[in-house]
Amino acid sequence: MPFLQDLYERTHETVHPGVREGHDVVYVARIGGHRQAKAPSRTGGRMPLHCTAIGKALLAYADADLRREVLAGPLERRTPHTVVAPGILRRQLQRVTETGVAFEQEESVVGLVCVAAPVLGRGDDPLAAISVAGPRHRFRPEGHVTAVRAAAAALGSTLSRRDLLR
Repeated sequence: MPFLQDLYERTHETVHPGVREGHDVVYVARIGGHRQAKAPSRTGGRMPLHCTAIGKALLAYADADLRREVLAGPLERRTPHTVVAPGILRRQLQRVTETGVAFEQEESVVGLVCVAAPVLGRGDDPLAAISVAGPRHRFRPEGHVTAVRAAAAALGSTLSRRDLLR
């Protein structure tokens, strides 16, 4: 939680950690203040991997079989902006592995934009992902890339160290 709280303090936007279960993201927490974005997420809630920044961050680092399964579709259209073309999604996932961050541009709900980074364990296994989300009219996810990547890397490092101590 300290990494998520620090990220919230830096952004004052909604912060989510999430994990993958099957072809979905499961949100494990939600931190937000008075300006919380209207988002479909809730603790324990699920969304398809392909239409969220957290999901794309997790999917980009998942094993090749899972990526093939998801890309084989069908990819559910949640909004007019949801990426449902496998080729476009494949290119987005490649970009995630190149940059270490994923973006959502109104793909899960109209008006919501988001940036996420994977929390990687040893061997670059995706343990979880962290995102910051806000309303399109005031939030610029590109401006928070460094903070999100840093929080995810710090959490991954801490989790890996704890695993080594066991």
